[in-house]
Amino acid sequence: MQLPIEYLRTFLAVAATQSFTKAGGRVNRSQSAVSVQIKRLEEEVGRPLFVRDGKKARLTPDGKRLLGHARDIVRRHDDAVLSLSDARLKGVIRFGSPEHYTMGLLPKLLAGFAGDHPDVVVEMHCRTSDVVKKGLDRGELDIGLCTDAHDGGQVVCRDRLVWAARPGFDPGRASRLPLAVEEGCLFRDWALSALAEAGIPYRVVCVSRGLSGVLDAARAGLAITPAIERTLPHDLVGLDGRHGLPALPPSCAVLHMARIPVPEHVACFREHLVAAFHE
Repeated sequence: MQLPIEYLRTFLAVAATQSFTKAGGRVNRSQSAVSVQIKRLEEEVGRPLFVRDGKKARLTPDGKRLLGHARDIVRRHDDAVLSLSDARLKGVIRFGSPEHYTMGLLPKLLAGFAGDHPDVVVEMHCRTSDVVKKGLDRGELDIGLCTDAHDGGQVVCRDRLVWAARPGFDPGRASRLPLAVEEGCLFRDWALSALAEAGIPYRVVCVSRGLSGVLDAARAGLAITPAIERTLPHDLVGLDGRHGLPALPPSCAVLHMARIPVPEHVACFREHLVAAFHE
C-alpha cells in the first residue's frame, strides 16, 4: 500500500471543505482531478473514504481513521522540507485569531518570529472564531486559530475556562450575578448555558465587541466574564466551583490552514505557533 503525499493533501482538503469542488480550489486542481486522486487513494487503501450526502462529501469510518494519520504525514513532510531549506523566507502571512490568544500568548511569538524571519510580514486579524473560519474558507486568510466548534483543523491545545473577576469579587453579593460577555464569542453561549443549567440568576451588564472590553468590566468589579485561565491577566483572578459558580467547558484551540500545499513561509509560522502552545 502506498499513500502518495499529494493524494493525502487532496484528501485533507476534501475532509476540511466537505466538497470536491471547494477542495480543488485549495489544492489548485479541477474538481475532476480531485475526484481522480480520491478514487486512486481509495483503491490504494481498499475501502471508501467518503460518502456522498447531497452536495457534501462526508468521511466514512475508515476515512475518519485515516484523517489523523494523513495530517501527521503531511505535516512531517512539510516540516522536513522546511528544515532542509536554506533559502531565506519571504512573503506575507494573513493570520486570524480570537483576542483571547492575541492578548496573552501570541505577542511573544510574533516578536520572535519577526526577529528570525524579517522578510516575512505577518498581518494580524483579531476576530471571533466564526469570522476567522469564514475568512479562511474565502481565501482572505492563510492561517487561523478557532475555538472548538469547527470541523477539521489541528487541535493545538486544550484550555481550562474560568470566570475572570477582580480580586475580592463576591459572586453572591447581588441577587443577579453581573456578567460581561463578548459579542459573537462562543464563550458567551457557554457562560449563559452554564448559569441557566445551574439555576443561577444573572444580568448581562456589559456587551463588548472585543475581549478587552469585558476584561475592563471585570477589572472595575462590575462583572465577571468567561476567560482562558492560562492567558488570564495578572490583575484578575479565576473563579470556579469553589466560589459557587458552575464549571465551564474546556476550550480547544484549533489551527486551520487555507491552502494545501502550505507555502513554505506559512508552514514555518505554523511550526512556531504550535510550539508556542506547548511551551
